Amino acid sequence: MYELDINARQPLTQLSKKVRASPATIEYRLKRMEKYGFIKNYLTFLDAGKLGLMIWNVYLELQNTTEKEENEIVTYLCNLQKTWWVAKCSGRWNLIYSLCVKDVKEFYKIVNDVQSKYSKYILNQTLAAHVEVEIISRGYFLKKPGTGITWYKNVEQPKLDDEEIKILKSIALNARLSSIEIAKKTNLTQRIVSYRLKSLIQKGIINRFRLLLDISKIGLSYYKVIIYVKDYTDQKNLRLKQYCINEGNIFHYEQKMGPWMLELELDSENYESADKQLKQMKEQFPDFVRSYELLLIRKEPKGEIDLTKMLY
Repeated sequence: MYELDINARQPLTQLSKKVRASPATIEYRLKRMEKYGFIKNYLTFLDAGKLGLMIWNVYLELQNTTEKEENEIVTYLCNLQKTWWVAKCSGRWNLIYSLCVKDVKEFYKIVNDVQSKYSKYILNQTLAAHVEVEIISRGYFLKKPGTGITWYKNVEQPKLDDEEIKILKSIALNARLSSIEIAKKTNLTQRIVSYRLKSLIQKGIINRFRLLLDISKIGLSYYKVIIYVKDYTDQKNLRLKQYCINEGNIFHYEQKMGPWMLELELDSENYESADKQLKQMKEQFPDFVRSYELLLIRKEPKGEIDLTKMLY
């Protein structure tokens, strides 16, 4: 799990050398974890900026809603073409949804439509744009630091041809498909598939091959943390980012533009354990971390993170 969370596309032969087990044993164990539901998918994680997309989060505090009414809102959000993540939360915010849009006008229209349709249930709403995100592997599988890779550095005009789009769509939710299997699905040759994949990685369009896990299967919970910072400097930000990478259980370090400048996402045993970890972080960075809000992600009704659906 430690190795696959760094690169979920690693071949069995390569994994075999690293974990000192036969390819057949590794394949058996992977299939068992898939059947158990711990491994949900092997994602080909694309850089939204390289696809010309802006990422915005919308945070909703609801009022006067029954479970049925909340589920109606969630279903509506999940069915929107431009949503790529919807989460139910415990804490200050009840729902969070992420939108991938080409510009602010498109974003405004979607948010305005949601507000118009469900305004009587929305007590408060806040918006925050992604600026840059560090995607971090889960080091806690081996009690080690994670490894980070920067996502969404710049927003660029998409430069994809039909062959590249076919390949990306074929492996969006199954990064472990072999080049032969991709070739069959796309009607391309194996040679073209291998060349195109290498090019997509080099260009940074494919950011990482990563796992999509149900960490509740191993007794952990998923938390989002809103961080309010003070006296921001790039140096302080880099120090905190490295600290979070070293923690091993923080897998997203998200720089934002909005009411707050930073969010974290992490796996933890329970609320008390997560809160203790964040208090220690605040003590380590008293000149930077002003305060934080801890949210439990109770459910992800939409969480496949398939950006190929956003391609124009």
